[in-house]
Amino acid sequence: MSSGPDSVCRSRSDARWSRCRASRVLGVALSCLLFGCGAAGFGDAREGSFGRAVDASIDDDWEDAAEAAQEYLSASTPDDTRYDRALMILAEACEKLGLSYAASMWFLDVAQSRRSPELVDKAVAGLERIVGAGPHDERTITEGFLASAEISGLRPELDEFVTYHQAVDSIHRGFDEWADEQIDRLPEGSAYRLRGRYVQSVRLLSVGQMADGEEELEDLLEEEELPEDVASDTRLALARLAMEESRFGEAVTRYEELRRLAPERPELLLEMAWAHFYNGDSRRALGLLIALDAPVYGALIAPERYLLEALCLARLCQFGPARIAATRLAIRHGEALAELHAGLPALESRALLEAARRRGQGRDIAVLLGIMRGERARADDLFGGDLAAALERVYRIGIAEIERREAEILQSEVQRLAADLIAAEDGVRLILHELAVGLLRGRARPPGPVEARRIEISATGDQVSYDFHGEFWTDELDDLVVTIEDRCLE
Repeated sequence: MSSGPDSVCRSRSDARWSRCRASRVLGVALSCLLFGCGAAGFGDAREGSFGRAVDASIDDDWEDAAEAAQEYLSASTPDDTRYDRALMILAEACEKLGLSYAASMWFLDVAQSRRSPELVDKAVAGLERIVGAGPHDERTITEGFLASAEISGLRPELDEFVTYHQAVDSIHRGFDEWADEQIDRLPEGSAYRLRGRYVQSVRLLSVGQMADGEEELEDLLEEEELPEDVASDTRLALARLAMEESRFGEAVTRYEELRRLAPERPELLLEMAWAHFYNGDSRRALGLLIALDAPVYGALIAPERYLLEALCLARLCQFGPARIAATRLAIRHGEALAELHAGLPALESRALLEAARRRGQGRDIAVLLGIMRGERARADDLFGGDLAAALERVYRIGIAEIERREAEILQSEVQRLAADLIAAEDGVRLILHELAVGLLRGRARPPGPVEARRIEISATGDQVSYDFHGEFWTDELDDLVVTIEDRCLE
């Protein structure tokens, strides 16, 4: 049977024959131009697989492209002149099909091995897309390759990508002078130069140069082409700095600029609540804390949330509700607290381990693991044969490594969570004591800032208010205010 263009197209549905025939002829020409044609042409099955992979990729038939590329790779070795070309088709197909982890590993293989120097630029571009798209294997891609790679001949924008990550890695390792030189190499106003300036500003804050760091962050916000994520991180850094320096009114203003991020970052609601509390608006703080009870935020683990609620209610001399709020800590985290008090090591506490997977670095790596497991399931549904086996191997090894890292991270995250729970429990005991003392004081307001006046709801005007009774409207969670009575006697 002939293995030329027509025979490949006839294996497909008749409805697609005409389109496939034209794409096949074009693909033969393009494959020679882009990937090189061997002397054997398409005379054997292996060559036919390579040509079919090229055709399918041109035709955006990514499943067929991936299967054909794997067929070629299974019959080849890395010494084959087309091996990396087939691997690039496989990586791009997996990326298009939502198998980003497998794609990243194959892009990394091409870029790191440099068996085909002419493909390194394209492979690094693939890594840039995956790094910028969301959770990825940062230790393998960034720390393991980009941070130390010496790659010449990249397009300027890709060279900026590599240079930026090398500079950030150098800062993490304490090589600040070299990192600054790398960031200074980046073009003024480029996205990676602006990202580098943000990292430099945060470094100034971390070493106690608050005034200089704040000035740099303020200057950064003036940049017209500042990436949105960098702008948000910059505003958050300024808000936290204002809180640390007790400039609570400014902190409230800064956090208000970040309210739109709250649905994806519920910990911001807690930070905003503390800012409002210290600024004298306990009712607004209570509204933000109530928002954290919404089911969409059920995974947030923040023991201090109950302590702050009790403090806000105590500031309004609402002693009964304050006592109830303080005791909610034991209701929410009673199992973990009981295990700690029983002497069970933190790392053996099932409740603590589950909670640690929902916060900080524990949450980040749990998200990555969830993505990888989902991709593995998708790969099982999409493919069979050699490609299914290759994908299963990539995900089995990758997931095992991420699980190992998760175990490392959870060791420290569980200890931090245990310390937070014990500190919050101690705070609750103190609050309960102060509430008892407050009753003896005869509703005198606890020390603190002047309390903001209760919001007056009017039937007229240009503002609309809604009264909620146990339900949560997701688009209103960052705008809730509790209208509870102030029972303190001034």
